[in-house]
Amino acid sequence: MTFKTSYKVGLAVLLCYLVAWLDRMAINMTIPFIRDELEVGPEQIGWILSAFFLGYSLFQVPGGMLADRIGPRKVILAALAWWSVFTALTGVVGGLVSMLLVRFLFGVGEGIFPAAVWKVISNWYTKKNRSTANSVILSSVAFGPAISSLLLASLLPILGWRASFYALGGAGVVCVLVAWLYITNSIQDSPKVSPEERAEFERDSRSEAANSEQTLEKASFGELLSSPSIWVLFFVALIYNLTMYGWLNWLPTYLLEVKKLSLTKTGLVGALPFFFGGIGCVLAGYVSDRWFRGRRKYLVFGCQAIGGVCLYLFTQINDPVLYMVAQCIAGFLLFMAAGAFWALPMILVPPKLMGSGAGFINTGGQIGGFITNILIGKVIAWNNNDYSTGFHVMLGALVAAALLVLTGIREQPAAPKPSTEPALS
Repeated sequence: MTFKTSYKVGLAVLLCYLVAWLDRMAINMTIPFIRDELEVGPEQIGWILSAFFLGYSLFQVPGGMLADRIGPRKVILAALAWWSVFTALTGVVGGLVSMLLVRFLFGVGEGIFPAAVWKVISNWYTKKNRSTANSVILSSVAFGPAISSLLLASLLPILGWRASFYALGGAGVVCVLVAWLYITNSIQDSPKVSPEERAEFERDSRSEAANSEQTLEKASFGELLSSPSIWVLFFVALIYNLTMYGWLNWLPTYLLEVKKLSLTKTGLVGALPFFFGGIGCVLAGYVSDRWFRGRRKYLVFGCQAIGGVCLYLFTQINDPVLYMVAQCIAGFLLFMAAGAFWALPMILVPPKLMGSGAGFINTGGQIGGFITNILIGKVIAWNNNDYSTGFHVMLGALVAAALLVLTGIREQPAAPKPSTEPALS
């Protein structure tokens, strides 16, 4: 069986996204070492973590607009080169101010990347299987932190935290080459696509499955912002990421400080829930496409609700085996919810505005990422450096996000197309 060009493009994007998450999440495993060397406390750590999200959130929409205007390929190549440089420069910083600046500029490079990826997905996959493809690529959100946790647990004792960032910067150079070789703006632009694959794409575009759900047919980004659905997705992404980024960024420190695990055990225990999360995220698109067309929000809500209960149990259980079971189930369900949630923009936003539209929704998510680290840092400081109190913030945000999904998202079937058959006389 021929390996489709669209699969190669998807795998190339997945690799780039995995490295993006490795670079982004490495700071979480190195925080205990940075804290000691730079002599910073929980509030300053919160600002270090949030500096990335400031740059990342500010450049979501500009990155999407660039992808819509000049094509996603150029944006992806520029983003990869930019953030790889600043990943390596993280290992050079000498104090809090330089760390904040480097992390902000690193965030700028990664900020222009996601919307360009969604543009590639919308140009290479139809609505019949776009959500499935997106969830596979989005699984890097979980697999990246899992691999990062294991990789840094091995690298840090050997290289130290500074050289570890140099090595991760080098991995970005490999991604630039892969992206240059395989990623093009659309399936129509690629000379490597066979006539059979191109014909299949056109058939899928006209299929009943691809046209069963409503798309917001807007002519401009301004018109898209007039839709209440886009704003609901914006705020769901913002609130949900208070939980998800809080969990991603603070879990290693929580395991070290509260659960009193060693660095090696933290690497393993911190990785497991995200491996399960990656599996959940991969399945989310297929499950959503297969059984939840037109009612995808119920999959999101159900996974958030049950996953939230498991995350709460993780904070209450002392037995290592039991709390890891709870956390792994939470990882599976909460990342499945994330994958199912991002199926909604893939369906609702028209392909010509996918870059700017998805970038705007993701801006909400990254504002959440920016807020959560500062907020959790302050909550921990207010509670005498009790790192367990950070989970109170995450769990409260999860409840709010689940309720907004259930009450705010409106899904509608596509309007039936007029028949082209002649009327009977």
